[in-house]
Amino acid sequence: MTLPTSWKEISLKTYCLLDGIIKDNDLNTIDKDIEILSLLSEKPRSEILALPFNVRHGYLRKIEFLNNLNSIKPLQSAKSFRFFIKGKRFEIKLNATELTGGQYIDLMTFLKDPEATNQNIHNILAVIVLPLKFGLFKSKYDGEAHAIRAAFFYENMSVSIAYPILVFFCNLSEHLTQAIQDYLKTETVKKMDMIKVGMQDIMSATAGS
Repeated sequence: MTLPTSWKEISLKTYCLLDGIIKDNDLNTIDKDIEILSLLSEKPRSEILALPFNVRHGYLRKIEFLNNLNSIKPLQSAKSFRFFIKGKRFEIKLNATELTGGQYIDLMTFLKDPEATNQNIHNILAVIVLPLKFGLFKSKYDGEAHAIRAAFFYENMSVSIAYPILVFFCNLSEHLTQAIQDYLKTETVKKMDMIKVGMQDIMSATAGS
């Protein structure tokens, strides 16, 4: 039976399914072990149940890395970070002040429910990670393409790539919150100025008639 040996072999999809098993209060410890082995080996539950206890225990020891996310190499401080997935090159912006208004709005949508954060990892990353055209040129954030990118990350991004990004990004949360506040203030001032200009134009036109 083949099992993954590191977080590099665990996709976000598999991680979300693992999270669901671990948090399932209807399953006891033995049931969870069986479900996890079935998921990771892609073998039916009945086949896992048929294994001798010592063999099953040996397989569980092979996936002990699942108990330690900290074994993943942390992301070093940087303004940007680039990586490949399935031949496609992506870049993540780690400076919150460089995110667009659309990215802020979408981020808040996926971060508003703390209980659903694990299930939304791919959606969050699809907001802050953008593809590089021809593997070289930066692209603008396109909210309409978000779902396609999120689905791609869900199926193909490994936890070894996702986790360091999320840890680094969470450490910037205070700066992100302040950046959002600054952005909203700036946008409000811009809108007020536009209203003032519009009112002045109306008054000028009225006075001249």
